[in-house]
Amino acid sequence: MLYYIFTFLMGLLGGFLAGLIGIGGGIIYVLVLPYVLTGMGIPETEIVQYTIANSIVGTMFAGLAGNITHIMRKEFYLKPVIAIAASGLMAAFLALKFVVNTDWYQKEQFNPLIIGITIFIIYRTLWKVWKKGKVDIERKGGAIAYSITGVLGGGISALSGLGGGIVIIPILNSGMNMTMRKAKSISLGVIFITALAITISSLMQTPNESIEYLSVGYVIIPVAAALALGVSIA
Repeated sequence: MLYYIFTFLMGLLGGFLAGLIGIGGGIIYVLVLPYVLTGMGIPETEIVQYTIANSIVGTMFAGLAGNITHIMRKEFYLKPVIAIAASGLMAAFLALKFVVNTDWYQKEQFNPLIIGITIFIIYRTLWKVWKKGKVDIERKGGAIAYSITGVLGGGISALSGLGGGIVIIPILNSGMNMTMRKAKSISLGVIFITALAITISSLMQTPNESIEYLSVGYVIIPVAAALALGVSIA
């Protein structure tokens, strides 16, 4: 029970970050979930797969809640969301098939990726503070720009469980000079679509070892439920 309470609190924090900056809250989940899952006795050889699968469930609910809010405010941008999500889905499925759901992809490869992304987040935060106050004219994104954004976002989402917002927002905000408010809205739209697809894929996978908890594929139902509840509330 203690693990589920901790996961719920983690969902609250991740959901708050998702609503605040549009990254989906995944950075919190992937840093903490491995310790929770290890404590629950999940096989060490598949910790990465379980971490990504359950993190993405939380990210999906964060995206859903954010999208509902943006739709109600009439701040949802359907065309760029669809354009970015289309290539993002392809990249996500390729990453899942050839990297994530293999015996090769374990902590030794996963941890350096997360550390690298965390350093990038810190750099981006400091850079935004330095640039604050500078205003540029928004550049319209074309098919190629949206496709590249989707590939990077979808690939990172599947490989890390972060949802892809950490890549999508900087590209839209800095590369295309979108306002942070618009970039966040588009990011959450893409995050929900890609996270939903990855969750379905995770539910259909067959882990190498059985576990004692109620689960479907790599999604542990009580963990995902506690995480999703916290995310939705926050």
